Amino acid sequence: MEIWLDTSNLSSVQKAQELGVLHGITTNPSIAAQSGMALDDLLQMLLKAFNGPVTAQVVAKQAEEMIKQGEALAKLSKRNIVKIPVTREGLRAIYHLSQQKIPVMATAVFDPKQSLFAARAGAEYIAPYVSHICEADQDGIDQLRTMVQMRDRYRYPSKFIAASVHSTEHIRECCSLGFDAITLSEKLFDEYLEDHPMTIKTVERFCKDWKTAAARKTPF
Repeated sequence: MEIWLDTSNLSSVQKAQELGVLHGITTNPSIAAQSGMALDDLLQMLLKAFNGPVTAQVVAKQAEEMIKQGEALAKLSKRNIVKIPVTREGLRAIYHLSQQKIPVMATAVFDPKQSLFAARAGAEYIAPYVSHICEADQDGIDQLRTMVQMRDRYRYPSKFIAASVHSTEHIRECCSLGFDAITLSEKLFDEYLEDHPMTIKTVERFCKDWKTAAARKTPF
């Protein structure tokens, strides 16, 4: 499973990259606005600090303007992935951009039919809002399972990336369902990567036992 970080915090990106687990960075209009930077400056900063894919979202409602914004984002870097909400107009934009070989992440997905349409339109990634779906519907996990099953059944190449994930339990659910990727907030990323207490306890025992080992020529 690909691990993405949902942030504009350069320090968090660098720390995650040093661990060797980070695949990509996701942003959205809210994250970009909170950064206090112009979008193109923010993207250039992230692209310079990180060598993987970075997403940025269009902010138009009509397909024609979405396409123009998507093309402009794609010109900034080949590593930019254009995020487009799955509306009727959004699907037109997804299809048009995908025909130009511009990678698109279909976002704000809440229903299996949206994921099917996005895959059919050519989206490289499809981003269901996992926790919102599960919190709004007791059958939320079944809806997510249906999305993955439809993609697999009809053999679309789109990848599913779990977005808007609020708990480690939902991370486990996405792994079980076969999601290809997940994007996490800084808080949840840190929580999910916390050292396991049993691992810490085991390491402490090894270090203690090592002190009683026979004399050695190694530097430790």
